[in-house]
Amino acid sequence: MIHFFNVTRMYSHFKSYVKLMRFKKNAVCGKSLLVSAESNCFCDLGGVISIGNNCDICGILSCKSSGCISIGDFTTIRGNSIVGALQNIHIGSYVIISNNVHIYDNNNHSTSPQRRINMCKSGFYSDLWNWKHSDSSPIYIDDNVWIGERSTILKGVRIGRGSIVASNSVVVKDVPDFAIVAGNPAKVVKYLEKDYD
Repeated sequence: MIHFFNVTRMYSHFKSYVKLMRFKKNAVCGKSLLVSAESNCFCDLGGVISIGNNCDICGILSCKSSGCISIGDFTTIRGNSIVGALQNIHIGSYVIISNNVHIYDNNNHSTSPQRRINMCKSGFYSDLWNWKHSDSSPIYIDDNVWIGERSTILKGVRIGRGSIVASNSVVVKDVPDFAIVAGNPAKVVKYLEKDYD
């Protein structure tokens, strides 16, 4: 007799396998990639997603137009997190991106009030809703960064090596190496001692 627990576990493994096949179809994947059943990977024509070795992706990766997402080795992106690129988002190695983190290199929509009216009048699935109509600027997340839960990383920032973004922070400016930033907007609250080469 097959127990319900075993069937549920088998179904979860099957869903993860299906997701892994989607990742391999839409991204260049390194060795030993783990993905969860809730993860996803989307890439418009011209976009590029590359994932290094020994990564664990539980969130969503999305490239629009000719956007690029590159992820180093031994990096994890936890559940319900979204990485959305119109230009370029680089995520280094040994990076921990916690649950419910949003990382966008663009505004998603125009900041012009009149253009937003035009978007709504055009229908909610017209081309005017495409990210290509919004402001954008690349994001660079260096090696060994920890981004806390429910944080938001906005366009055009660099997060320095060994730094920490505290939970619920909104990063709108560059973060120095080995700094802890917190708040909205995120500000440096402490510097960490560099304990490795």
